[in-house]
Amino acid sequence: MRLSLFSYGVCFLLFCGGCATPIEELFPVRGQSPSRNVYVVSHGWHTGLVVLREDVPPDVWPEISDFPHARYLEIGWGDEGFYRAEKITAPLCLKAALLPTPSVMHVVGFDQPLEEYFPTSSIIQVELTEAGFDELCQHISDAHARDDWGQAESLGRGIYGNSQFYRANGSYYFPKTCNVWTARGLRRAGCPIVPSIAVSAGNVISQTRDFGHVIRDAK
Repeated sequence: MRLSLFSYGVCFLLFCGGCATPIEELFPVRGQSPSRNVYVVSHGWHTGLVVLREDVPPDVWPEISDFPHARYLEIGWGDEGFYRAEKITAPLCLKAALLPTPSVMHVVGFDQPLEEYFPTSSIIQVELTEAGFDELCQHISDAHARDDWGQAESLGRGIYGNSQFYRANGSYYFPKTCNVWTARGLRRAGCPIVPSIAVSAGNVISQTRDFGHVIRDAK
């Protein structure tokens, strides 16, 4: 009985995945309307969002001031223990998947072209309306845990390049993964994506491929 209910649930999610529609007032860009780009980057198991720093409204996401000389910013959300571990172990993976654990934001600033900075990653470009892009930036900003004065808590240097960890809102647990967070950002921007089934990086790329421009598909 339980297996049957689970099977019906999976089928329902897959059915919903084929019914994604855009939020009309936000997506897609029409005519000569101003637009902004976001790039979805897959590192195999984890996806992140990349934006041009100059496009980000500083009053929406003030942490861009921590990267004054960067051209691009890559943003990811995930389990703190897994993200910051020096060595990935099976117990660490199980804990991240099965138990609600603290989360962090990882932000990287860089100047090189995306294809050079991420030479082995899948990269998909998505064109957003200005309103949709602002919603995406708000999604990123809302993920930061803030004190009573609205300040984000920096946790120190990130895992590569010019990067920082920040304390994040929400707990990490399966199926609330880093990839679901990426998909929720795209959905908030108006894109026709279903976050509930975007548990894996492969699913995020598969869905995004339908409405974005593939720069590199590292299958």
